[in-house]
Amino acid sequence: MEEMNSGTPEYAEESSMSLMEKLVSIISSPGKVFTAIAGGVTWRDWVYPLIVALVFSGAAGIVQAPYSLKVSKSIIEAQKAHFLNNDMPQQQKENIQKRFDKQLQKNEEKLTPPRVYYWSYIKALIGLVLSILLLSVLYYFGGNTILGGESSFQKVLAMVSLPQIITAIASVYTIVMVWLTHSATVPTSLAAILPYDMSQLMSLEKYQRALFTLLSQIDVFTLWRLTLFTIGFQIIFKVTRGKAIAVIFGYWVLWLIITTGATFIFAGFGG
Repeated sequence: MEEMNSGTPEYAEESSMSLMEKLVSIISSPGKVFTAIAGGVTWRDWVYPLIVALVFSGAAGIVQAPYSLKVSKSIIEAQKAHFLNNDMPQQQKENIQKRFDKQLQKNEEKLTPPRVYYWSYIKALIGLVLSILLLSVLYYFGGNTILGGESSFQKVLAMVSLPQIITAIASVYTIVMVWLTHSATVPTSLAAILPYDMSQLMSLEKYQRALFTLLSQIDVFTLWRLTLFTIGFQIIFKVTRGKAIAVIFGYWVLWLIITTGATFIFAGFGG
């Protein structure tokens, strides 16, 4: 991966790369790709990476489905046991029993054929589109408004979309690991060092759930994408490396604080 300069990067006045070159070079020569984006962008630069990521993300969801269903059953059964053990009227217990049974039935329908085949892609599409749009808006605001840079929204959209090739690579890794381990838990984050996993969260203290939420978001593929975002941000907005890091990783740290804090607070209500 190309090393970023500490100052504002230099630009080639004319930089032309084919879409295929961009999709491949985003891994080995991201600086060249983003320089080409800074020189000019089309809708293909953000649509095609989205499609590639969608294809592999949906496939990973399908492969994980049987094992994800087992985890879902464990979580729901733990939740049901927790609430039913409380001292409450029999009618209320029966209502809770029906609610959890209904939730389990819905999960089984989503994660078993034939529904799993299209549900995995719908879920992946919604997640990818929302995350790309949200990040593009935040980075566009951070570069143009906060730092006083100048870039079009379409360039920022391409800057966020092209690194989604890493999402495709992560999905391939997930597919391979699920086949090898027969488990929905794929170790890519710091949560792998914890002595418990997602299926055990309901039996844990709220600080342990919050710790799991925090560490599960610090994974190698996320850091890879953030690094590419930083390189792209520096080039697209013509700012220093320090400013690019401050914006990209600043947003990410804020997200970690929000999600971890929310888990800690709401875990108290769940027991």
